[in-house]
Amino acid sequence: MEMLTEEDLKRLEWKAPDYAVMSETDFIRLLNAVTDLVELEAIANRKRHLNLSDLKSWNNFQRKAILQRKWELEHGRG
Repeated sequence: MEMLTEEDLKRLEWKAPDYAVMSETDFIRLLNAVTDLVELEAIANRKRHLNLSDLKSWNNFQRKAILQRKWELEHGRG
């Protein structure tokens, strides 16, 4: 698994500390900025990657949006 680079962090620094509290519009904006499955997996499993089990869980909209973005990336539509 690849680590995020400093350039990636600068590109992503506008994002909220906990993505689960973002508005739907901002969450879609976040997902549209994701360019590969490694990055998407890190977002989808942020609690484990950040070792912060107290973060809010994804709601149904967010789960569906993550799965949709995964499909898009897997099928070259991202």
